[in-house]
Order: sequence, then structure tokens, then C-alpha cells
Amino acid sequence: MGRPFETELNQLHETIDWANSINVEAISKLISKYHDPVYIVGSGGSFSTCIYAADLLTSKGVFAKAVTPLELFYANATLRKSNIIFISASGNNTDILFAYKKAIESEPLSILSICMRKNSKLATLSSIYSGCTTVGFDPPAGKDGFLATNSLAAYFVLLYRAIGGSNLTKKVPQFYDRVYESFIKKTDPGTSFIILYGSYHHAIAVDLESKFSEAGLAPSLLSDYRHFAHGRHNWFDKQKNSAVIALSCPADEKLCQKTLGLLPAIIPRIIISTPLNGFEGTIHLLLRAMNLIKQYGKVVKIDPGRPGVPPYGSKIYHLKYDRLVSGPALKMDDLAIIRKAKVNRIADLQAADQKKWINSYEAFKKKLESAKFGSLIFDYDGTLCSPLNRFNGPDAEIKKMLVNFVKKGFVLGIISGRGKSLRTDLEKIFKGHEKLMKNIIVGYYNGSDIGSLADNKRPNKSLPMHPALKVVVEHLSKVGIIADTSPNQLTFKSGTSLEWNRVRDILLNEIMLLDKDGITIVESSHSLDVIPRKLASKNHVLDHCKKLCRESGVAEEVLCIGDKGQWPGNDYALLANEFALSVGEVSSIHATGWNLCPPGLRDEKAVTYLFGKIKTFKGYFAVSEL
Repeated sequence: MGRPFETELNQLHETIDWANSINVEAISKLISKYHDPVYIVGSGGSFSTCIYAADLLTSKGVFAKAVTPLELFYANATLRKSNIIFISASGNNTDILFAYKKAIESEPLSILSICMRKNSKLATLSSIYSGCTTVGFDPPAGKDGFLATNSLAAYFVLLYRAIGGSNLTKKVPQFYDRVYESFIKKTDPGTSFIILYGSYHHAIAVDLESKFSEAGLAPSLLSDYRHFAHGRHNWFDKQKNSAVIALSCPADEKLCQKTLGLLPAIIPRIIISTPLNGFEGTIHLLLRAMNLIKQYGKVVKIDPGRPGVPPYGSKIYHLKYDRLVSGPALKMDDLAIIRKAKVNRIADLQAADQKKWINSYEAFKKKLESAKFGSLIFDYDGTLCSPLNRFNGPDAEIKKMLVNFVKKGFVLGIISGRGKSLRTDLEKIFKGHEKLMKNIIVGYYNGSDIGSLADNKRPNKSLPMHPALKVVVEHLSKVGIIADTSPNQLTFKSGTSLEWNRVRDILLNEIMLLDKDGITIVESSHSLDVIPRKLASKNHVLDHCKKLCRESGVAEEVLCIGDKGQWPGNDYALLANEFALSVGEVSSIHATGWNLCPPGLRDEKAVTYLFGKIKTFKGYFAVSEL
């Protein structure tokens, strides 16, 4: 099993040059949106990468924690409001796939998987769900041997660039074996190692411990310099055959030297240092630490790349532990209530509250499944069109379903904060089916401009701007915030979550200080619309659709579907109607606006699921088996 460790180390510089040159924009773009907590999940050698990623994100002001797949399973009550990054070189191991499936049940905000292999099982799994992205690479060194080596170096460089925002500036030094010779001579096959670290090098300490243990080289303990002061130094007094590996850079050099200087001189020690402060220097130390592992492998006569694995080790690795730790299967009615009640588990609700929610859920489902509808009204962005497809329009399956729905004589309503770009997208969907456009009601600019898709005079941006909006535009321009304007809507956008949170707070404060009657604020993922309350409402589209239903001879009831049901979400009014379903966020209203989709399905995938529950009849359609 594996390859000679030295052979793998000889490829590290090529791997680093490759990782420093490839495009990491996809990863960087996703991570730049994080402002909620992040879990980084990995096993074995990949766990060092998780530590490094967590430290990088923490340095950017994002709360991040590295966890193993089993730790993630036990943290399921906290995942609903978190982002998750899976790190797996192969993307195929049992642990990572189990953790992924369990994470989906908790419906985190997003899941990103990064693999050193394309077309992995993890990539196939992620394609089923919404808000999930897998990025795969083909590093020049190919698959690692027994220990994580080239994949680890590649991950460190990729994440440094994607999170840190810059390429490596310094060439990673070549190995020099003589650096380790004096230290190695003072150790033997029975030596235990204490690994000390500070500032930027937690990940290297974790990787050293991992390699010492996984290759069976030596026992090792790790600690930061000050944690070491709280009793861990006593190890040396009781276990004489021990040595210190200290990781250092200019930021903690004095602390390192002072700490080691207080230890008895007889204790063997080595300082593995880098002249660089920051996380670029961590990559330098990674390679130097790997070389130390190579050198010590010679002392104990074990090649770290081919240490050999006992039969029981293979059995433990392939243990189907999901059957041993997995709890009861998640029930759909429990999930729907968890979403509505805004709790992490049904057990978080008092018995009386559980009963109320169960009664409300059953009453809504019964009423929904007995209703006869003639019209579907959809929000557009985040519902029919996922964030990934924002500039391309809905996927082919959604387009086909919309066309087939209108072909059956039913009325389709589509509402958005967009204007002309919405019309352009819809015309593409119904190209070749122009006769159907009269049965499609479009609400532009949050329903302030409504007409059939056949009416090419809409949206009309030539009308004068609403007086209250003029005041808002003029005021915000003084603080450097510029809006996209239309007659009855102001739109404010931002490219990243961190920037958006800053701008959003300023916007809300400044607009509320104006104290203007008659305007309201609604929000999507990364934009905010200011609209006149009476002129702009997504609910205005309902009357148009019902009128068209009467004229078309189909049932008048309307089923509304959106993704932002909780104010200030821009579907809060739409999803408060009698018959409404969410494919994303829900309000706490008991009577309507439930999300009845399976876990992991949002936006387009959830809409596809709901279309599959629609049964059509002469003059009406119904929804069943949700």
C-alpha cells in the first residue's frame, strides 16, 4: 500500500506551483459570501486542511470550526444556520459521504465540497440538492500514497489563495536534511514528541501529530505555547525520553525562545521556523514538517508512505458506522414544523406547542390538497431561477414544465423585483409559444407594474419616480449609496455577504431615519428594494390572475409559491395568502406558507418537486401527496 514517502515529497514543489497557478475563482466567490458560522469537515490527513481553512476564515472575521464527520453528526442541532465545507481528497470515503447525507437533513445555508478528484461520489451526491457545490481538481502528482502529502500541499495553497485573496509571494525553500540531523541524533525509536505552536501554525501541529500516529512512528502531543504552560510541561519531568518540536515565525519567535529556554537543556528540541508572518509561512512549515517525518521514519525504520496496515485496521476503516450512530429517520411532518417553528429539533418545542403545530400542519395540508386551482403564481429569483442561474435564466426542466402548464389552459403568474431583464428571460422560455403569452401575468418591480407577457409595452420605466422614493434617492446619494431606480422601486445591491451586511445596516438606518410614510422595504439574498406600500405589492398580481381564470373558464383559486416568506423577505405578503407554499424561508404564520419539500431541495429543485405533485383535470389542477 502507498508509495515511498520520499518520492511523494519530491513532487511537492511541482504541486505547489500548480496550485498557485490554477483558477480558484469558483471557491473564492462562494466563500466570500460567508458571514454565518462555517464548519469545515474532514478525516485523517485532510483534517489538517480543515484546521488551516478554519484559521484562515477566522482571520477574516468569520466564525469557523474544523470538525470530523462524526463530530458534525453530533453537532446537527447547530447546522441549520451554518455553512459547511467538506474537504476530501478522493470524495469517495464512507465517513465523508455519511456526514454529507446527514448534513442535508439539517438544511444548512450552503454546502461546498472541495476534492482532489473530479467526478467523485461526493460530486454526484451534491448534484441532487440545492445550495450544494462540488469543486474538483486533477493535481499533477495524482493520488496520495498512505499519508496525505501532495493533496495537502495543494489544499493549503488553494485555500490560501481563495480565502486570503492573493497568490504565494515567496518561493517555498527546498529541503535541507542537515537541518534535522542534530535533532534526530538525540532521539530514538522510543522517543515521545511534544509539538508546540503559536499564531498561524495550528494546522502544522495537527498534521505532525496525524503523520506520527497514522504511520506508527511515535506518540505525540500538541499544545500552543501558553496552553503548554498550564501543566503540560510536567510531561518532561515524568517521561524522560521526550523531545520538543517547536513551530515558529517572527510573530511568536520571542515566546518560542523564552519558553524553550526555561526547559532543562537536556531535552532535545528543534525549532522549525519560517521568516514569514501570516498563513503563507504556514505553507513553508508544512513542507519542512513533512521532511522531519521523513527523517524520523529512518530512525524507526518505517517508510511513512508505506507503513503497512494490520487487518483489524482495514476492518475499522471500512466499518459501516452509520448504522451504529444514526438516530431515527427524519419525518417530513417534523421537518415542516421545524422550519415553521424555527427550531433545530421537534424536541425543542413544549408538548403543547408541538400539538398546535401538528394540528396547523395537518389542517393546512388537508385544505391545500382539497382545493381546486386555476392559476400558479411564482416568485422568480430564488424560486423559479436559482442564484446560480441568475444571469442565464431557469434550467431546461423548469422551462419545459412552465410551457406545458400554460399549454393546458391554466394561468401563470410570475413576480419579481426585476424589470426588463425578467421580460427578456420569460420571452426566451416561451419562444415559439407566443400564443401562450396572453395567459401569463407578469408583475414587474414587485408588482408595481403588471401586465400580460404579450404586452410588450411593459415594464414602463418612463413614468415619473414616486415622490417618496425621490427623497430616499437624494438622501442616500449624500452618503455615497447609489440605487438602481425605476418609477416605483429603488434597488440596492452588493457583491459579497460581508460587504452587503455593512451596506444593509447603513441603508436600513438611513431610510428609517427619513421617517417617510407610505414606503416599505423588502429584501432578497443580496439586494434590498424600497417600494411604495400601496403601489407595489406582489399580491396585486392575484386579482389579475383570478380575472384571467374566469375569462379562461378555469378554477379561480390561486396557489402562490416563493422563497422569502419571512419579512423583510420579499415574498412575505405573497406567502401569507390562503394557499401558499415556500421553497425556502417560511414565516411563523400557522395557517399558510409552509415548506413541504424534502430536505436539501430549494429554488428550482424544490419547484420541480412541487410540479411533480400537481395533478391536472378539466378546468382545474390539484396538489396531492405532499
